[in-house]
Amino acid sequence: MTGAEYIAKFLEKQNSKNIFVVTGGACAFMIDAIARNPNLNYYPFQHEQSVAMAADSLWKIDKKVGVSIVTSGPGATNLITGIACSYFDSIPTLHITGQVNQNEKEIYAGANVRQAGFQETNIVDMVKPITKYAVQVTTGEELKVELAKAFSIAISGRMGPVLLDVPMDIQQLEVGEDIIEPDVYKEEIFKTDFDRIRKIILNHFLDADRPLVLFGAGVGLSGKSDTVLDFINANNIPFVTSWNGSGFINHNEDNYYGSIGVYGNRGSNFLLQSADKILVVGSRLDNRQRGNVKKFAPLAHTLVLDIDQGELDKHKNDKNYKCERFDFRNSNPVFNDLDLILGNTSPWLEYCKKIKNKYFGICPSSSAKKYGSLNPYDVVKDINSKIKDDAIVTVDDGANLCWVFQAFHRTNQIIYTAGGNSPMGYSFPAAIGAAIHSHDRQIICFTGDGSIQMNIQDLQTMSHLKLPIKLFILNNFGYGIIKQFQDTWFEGRYEATGNGYSQPDFEKIAHAYELGYRKIESMKDILKSDLDSNSGIIFDVILHPNTLIEPKIDSGNPLHNMFPYLELNDQSFEHKYIKELNEK
Repeated sequence: MTGAEYIAKFLEKQNSKNIFVVTGGACAFMIDAIARNPNLNYYPFQHEQSVAMAADSLWKIDKKVGVSIVTSGPGATNLITGIACSYFDSIPTLHITGQVNQNEKEIYAGANVRQAGFQETNIVDMVKPITKYAVQVTTGEELKVELAKAFSIAISGRMGPVLLDVPMDIQQLEVGEDIIEPDVYKEEIFKTDFDRIRKIILNHFLDADRPLVLFGAGVGLSGKSDTVLDFINANNIPFVTSWNGSGFINHNEDNYYGSIGVYGNRGSNFLLQSADKILVVGSRLDNRQRGNVKKFAPLAHTLVLDIDQGELDKHKNDKNYKCERFDFRNSNPVFNDLDLILGNTSPWLEYCKKIKNKYFGICPSSSAKKYGSLNPYDVVKDINSKIKDDAIVTVDDGANLCWVFQAFHRTNQIIYTAGGNSPMGYSFPAAIGAAIHSHDRQIICFTGDGSIQMNIQDLQTMSHLKLPIKLFILNNFGYGIIKQFQDTWFEGRYEATGNGYSQPDFEKIAHAYELGYRKIESMKDILKSDLDSNSGIIFDVILHPNTLIEPKIDSGNPLHNMFPYLELNDQSFEHKYIKELNEK
């Protein structure tokens, strides 16, 4: 079997059956081998960035390693943004790039040339900062060993993307029939003293009057959400989530109090800022979650459990933090039957419920009211109420991301975005990947008028494959999240957002790609029959250009001080702990 055939056989044995590709000379042998394998399918896209973002979807949906195959040079470099999405969100993906024949370099031996072969590019060194492992193979045996090793590394420890660069001569080389199976990468394993971690959690919450758990995506990605939730519910502890963490939680959970952060729920932020003992599970506590880092949870002692020692080390100089390295795939021995000894939590639980009743799921839009236009929060809620319980929902970056995650009430749907890298243009190729992998499920994609133009060419992929994606463009005629930033810092000078920005006629675009089109100018235009149809449809949701994200944290503010600002006084029940916060 040739090297290309070996790659196909390896992917078959790992049950990676759907391969996302953009063809080219340097990867043609691999694509041909996949086409000849009866147990594999390949899906051509229009751009390599889309391929990488589609691959990013599969672990989020079904704990499958997404695979892309592209050509050398520009094909490989176009992957980079999508690879970065997987890296920052800890998603295991495998990217295989073609490379020029090694013998093309021989005539330049000893010479320092930028490029020996056509489209030759050192993609390995380019992606090393955003991959867990990247290597070029030079022999048939290396191909077999490194492919197994790369796959193992992707799914071990803190997961992430890997890249294998395969020269054309290796793709054609006879490499033998034996398949080297991946194994857990030994260097990634660390021993956990389960009893010790249990005692640390017990001691942390001892006599806590205002306990809180911050649930991050790391728990969900490990497949242990239920274990941690059972612990939370058994001890009747309120919990909040990061945005990415919220995609693994049924929002009807009694102890769930929403998502925190710069664009989080106002009530959730009040709770986090008011807690006295916080357990952070599987969240890296990035700045978008914490706002003003120095004013994050100032009343609390915080215990952080995370698999990545580097993420833990950033708290080493803060006396209010205790950090322990922990792999949530080992959750059962720690969290099962872990009964905490808490303090007097009754006043706290009452306070939490009052916060929840006032703020949970409440999304007014003063700007929509001002301009008499559609409220994007109402649009999201209406779509939310009409989609199927097992739908897959992808969300882009920008204002649409804030509106969706602030308003969407998840039950059993899968909802996700690229939270770490947050590129415009992610949600649409991610939706294509979801539709290919889960063709029997309803696929809802939220994007913006600016974001959709980043990967608009893959409307052809959607059309060609007849994917019934429901693509909602929350159209505010400009980069709304940046315009709101410009309101704060530049007195509303909308350079390169309103000024200098334009968009196509999306109805004509839809017709050009032979897709359905619906203009949404009022709530009655959103029809459940359209959502349930077997057709791919673009929904052009017309918003006022000055529609705001509400609430949000302005730069420098602590989490509990969100725009639009509240006038808190001693009679406001929210003031109960905020007074203490303001005195710190």
